[in-house]
Amino acid sequence: MVPGANHLKALFTRRQRGLRWEILVSLGLLMFGGVAFMGITALKAAERAVVIQEVESLTQITRSVKETIALAWDEGARNPDYLNSMVSRMVEGMGLSDLVIADADGRIIANTRSESIGTVSTDPGLERALNLRRMVMSEEFSGQKAYRPAGSWSFSSPLFSGEKLVGAFSISYPMENVGVTFRVHRKIILSFALADAFVIILFGSWMIGRVAIRPLVRISEGAAALAAGDYSSRVKVKGPREIVALSESFNSMAEKIESAVQKQEEHLEALQKANRDLRAAQQEAMRSEKLASVGRFSAGIAHEIGNPLSAILGYASILLKDARDEEEREYLGYIEKETERIQRIIRGLLDFSRPGEAEIEELDVNTIVQSTLDLVRPQDIFRNVSIELAFTEDLPTVRGDRNLLCQALINVFVNGAQAMDGMGELTVASSLRKLQKGEGVVSRRRAVDRRDSDFLALRQDIPGNRQMGEGDLVVSISVRDSGPGIPADQLGRIFDPFFSTKEPGEGTGLGLSITFGIIQAHRGRVWAKSEEGKGTELIIDLPIETHGNVTEREDHGTQKSPGSG
Repeated sequence: MVPGANHLKALFTRRQRGLRWEILVSLGLLMFGGVAFMGITALKAAERAVVIQEVESLTQITRSVKETIALAWDEGARNPDYLNSMVSRMVEGMGLSDLVIADADGRIIANTRSESIGTVSTDPGLERALNLRRMVMSEEFSGQKAYRPAGSWSFSSPLFSGEKLVGAFSISYPMENVGVTFRVHRKIILSFALADAFVIILFGSWMIGRVAIRPLVRISEGAAALAAGDYSSRVKVKGPREIVALSESFNSMAEKIESAVQKQEEHLEALQKANRDLRAAQQEAMRSEKLASVGRFSAGIAHEIGNPLSAILGYASILLKDARDEEEREYLGYIEKETERIQRIIRGLLDFSRPGEAEIEELDVNTIVQSTLDLVRPQDIFRNVSIELAFTEDLPTVRGDRNLLCQALINVFVNGAQAMDGMGELTVASSLRKLQKGEGVVSRRRAVDRRDSDFLALRQDIPGNRQMGEGDLVVSISVRDSGPGIPADQLGRIFDPFFSTKEPGEGTGLGLSITFGIIQAHRGRVWAKSEEGKGTELIIDLPIETHGNVTEREDHGTQKSPGSG
């Protein structure tokens, strides 16, 4: 920066004016303008009256001059020098600016300027008087009114001899003395206006300072203290009721601010905790977004990976059949087992991203649940799991795809067994119940789900199924495990794609997401409730067919079939 720039900037920066200055200057200007306006208006009226009076006087003088010239006209006609002599005497004696006498043709016959005698007059007033045959008046000036310095008024009148027009004359009267008088009057009025404004400013400065400025300064100091953090600052001033009301309003505002600050300090810790929770939620959202991106990418390449995996699995099976060495068979077994696991993951991705056409039929829920359990019981994960059944008999049928519902139940059963690490009790129940208030709304995409991708790709309408509503009867399937439960902050995310509480490599996080999509496709809903240390319960609600007397079957006995895997 150029040296001294700050100094120059401060020098030329306009200093902010105070309230006293603004009021006094405005008041002074208004008073000065008012007095000046009234004075000038009065002066104009007086000037007009003087001018009218002066014009009347000059008119009378012009008539006298006309009579004098008319009496001397015959003599002047015989002796032109006589008229010139008379003109010179009249100009000097009466203090005229000029006097011109012309004949009926406008030719000058007498004038104080001898060089103009014999020439045709160019005075428009004289020409008008000859044409109109009456007295006319005109102003002659250069940039100024006639009654100001260097101005004059000209009177022109025709001359008659009997009834005959014989000539005309033009007489000019100087108005400089009138202009001088007017200028003096204007100076007097201006002086009075300035003196009046000065007195008002001087007295008003003291009065405004006592009545308004000092109380406002106290209020301003109190506001500055309040802004600096002194919330106990209060002001007490005397003056007009508006100033007193302003101080009371300030005190009331200060009390409210002090109270608000105290509440803010009390809630500060809660806000800090909420901020920490928000950061944690943002980090979790970023993690979910990354997982979703990975899922979309994985679903896109799953098909291309599936073909090479099938080839690897086929060749591994051939080699395993022909292998004789025990160690070689063991390694080939590992290859086959891990390839099958990869193939299951790929199949899950494909099922999640590209559902097939549903085959809709009327289904008995208990039969579907029982057949699905028969499929999963032989798996190693269910070897040490005790399965207890609590079916309600004679349930109404539901409309849906047998294979899709079976797939959804397999995911739920396997998820429960994995939650117990393959050891515990799995309770599976079915029932008919009526939806309560708030339960009839089908679960929709959550606000945090991306709009440019379909996490619920399996959501397809099942023909004939209607939207569930409050008071409707539904068939419920409950699957409750005896595992450790799910933390409350994670319970709402268990149906998100690729969300898993398992260790890396032990699950894809797609099972419950696929189940969620299948149940929504059947116009049902799947939800969970859990308590840490006591296990988790997943409930599937499916709408029933409306034909048949289903309302009479709302309450039934249950048949328990304990069993073990």
